[in-house]
Amino acid sequence: MPVQEGDIQMADQKETQRTFAARWFEEVWNKSRREAIDEMFPKDAVLYDGRVVYRGPEEFKRFYDALREQLSEVRVTVLETISEGNMVCVRWSSTSKQTSTGKQLEVTGMSLLRFEDGHLAEGWQNWDQYGLFQQLEGADSKSFSQTA
Repeated sequence: MPVQEGDIQMADQKETQRTFAARWFEEVWNKSRREAIDEMFPKDAVLYDGRVVYRGPEEFKRFYDALREQLSEVRVTVLETISEGNMVCVRWSSTSKQTSTGKQLEVTGMSLLRFEDGHLAEGWQNWDQYGLFQQLEGADSKSFSQTA
């Protein structure tokens, strides 16, 4: 069966979405480029993080800043991506250090991203916040889990 033009376009779209997902973790978290949030998180995009909703880059930055205040040397590793249609699912792991103690921390999670017209439209993430809170020493768990 010959390859159709639509098949090539869909393959390109899936690869672009996967690249975006990997770039998000690299730029925002691994390189600590806060300005990448404005570059990659549109004003009308929404991120659902458990029961907390972040609308647009300014709300997400409050979460980001609160997390970065408690964690240093954040390193997110993309373990797997699955792309279907306008959606990408990312399974990831992260290591960091607790800023106040230097304690090494590890957490895992999954993020599902929906794209519209080539841009991030919505995201849903679930990650092991409870496991992170258990590892943190003397931290208030609400300090970054409900910052929106």
